[in-house]
Amino acid sequence: MTKWVELSMTNASVPRKHRSGWVLSAIVFAAEFVFGCYLYAVQGDLQEDALSRVANAFYVLFSRDPHLGAIGFVWNPLPSMFELPPVALWRWFPPIASDALAGVFVTSVASAAMAFALHRALLWAEVSKVTSFVVVLCLALHPFMFLYGANGMSEMIFACFLVICLLNYLSWKDDYAVSRLVIAGCALAMAFWARYEAVAFGVGLFAVVLSDALRRAPADAQVRLLMSRRAYRRFRSQERLWYAAATAIVLLLPAVYSGIVWMVLNAEIMHDPFYFLHSAYSNLSLTSMLSSASKYRSIEHHPVRVLLFMWQRIWIFVIPVGMVLVYRLTRGRLVRWETLQLLVLAASIPSLQFFLLLHGASYGWLRFFFYPLPIAVAWWTYEMRLDAIQLGRWWRGLAQVAMALSIVISGGFTGRIMERNATVAPEEYSLIHMDKMR
Repeated sequence: MTKWVELSMTNASVPRKHRSGWVLSAIVFAAEFVFGCYLYAVQGDLQEDALSRVANAFYVLFSRDPHLGAIGFVWNPLPSMFELPPVALWRWFPPIASDALAGVFVTSVASAAMAFALHRALLWAEVSKVTSFVVVLCLALHPFMFLYGANGMSEMIFACFLVICLLNYLSWKDDYAVSRLVIAGCALAMAFWARYEAVAFGVGLFAVVLSDALRRAPADAQVRLLMSRRAYRRFRSQERLWYAAATAIVLLLPAVYSGIVWMVLNAEIMHDPFYFLHSAYSNLSLTSMLSSASKYRSIEHHPVRVLLFMWQRIWIFVIPVGMVLVYRLTRGRLVRWETLQLLVLAASIPSLQFFLLLHGASYGWLRFFFYPLPIAVAWWTYEMRLDAIQLGRWWRGLAQVAMALSIVISGGFTGRIMERNATVAPEEYSLIHMDKMR
């Protein structure tokens, strides 16, 4: 996964500092894996969803009829597929499956890969190694990010590919190299294989990339000299449309292909291309009884109540987004198309939750609302790259401190809610207070 972040070789500081990314990744991986082993193997605080994903990988290798289809269609298959290599060691180290340590290993790797990608992108933006370390470590040690980087769930895997996708899109904005768009599309497809929220993010990214392509389609000066003004305007309009269509195809083709393959597999094995949507274990089936719960019944079909419900959970994760907006204001870039693009990307997945909550099809757990946090940090690398020359070293360092502080403030509020508020963070509260509940 760390190979998926392309860097401009014009920045000579990146190769020299390249090893620092591996050091940072090793630190993050070790911290996550040790904490995950403590949670699962020592405390026994296993997440049922994480254990189920490890079980699916186990069935592929050690069931009475070993085959890849044993992963099933309850969960997106990528987490379980990543867990196949560690689960293969089960005969020599049983806790890798019985204590779901395979899941802990995979999410720890995903957390480390995301840290590597962000650190490398910050180095490309001429941010110093020390301040880059600080920003990335603040994100990795954010209570929510740290917990989900160690608990074997799919959120961190999804967030890792989401960040890789966004970093490559932001790199594409600099030079419009097709290779970066291809990597962004492949990362989006991998995110889809991890969680279905990739569809919502893909829609937002499609809108953002389309706006860039329509506004900045390359022009040929020689063609302008050979045409009248009216003919050239007509030609440029057509050229923009063709360029936008080609850009969208490059970006979305891997994800669309993945969706088609997933439906074909559902049809071939379960005889229903939409089995993953309405099977007995699908999200719609599992949330069909939500209307009987007063908390969800009171907000169903009430948009304002849904927004208030979401705000109670999402505000702690949008603090870094606010920091990016404040920075753009100080640099005179707030009223720009790119500000709207940032907001569209940050709101893409929460918009899906709004729709699901409005129709009583989501539990509204805290982990469904954290995505603006990694999106904001990934976008921050782009802001630093824009000001790599204009902003002095001291001011760049101050900007990193401000971003790190916003992440720390977000982490402080998040940790407090996870520890004390069982209504807003029921899963995290139960995990923290597991000993008292036994």
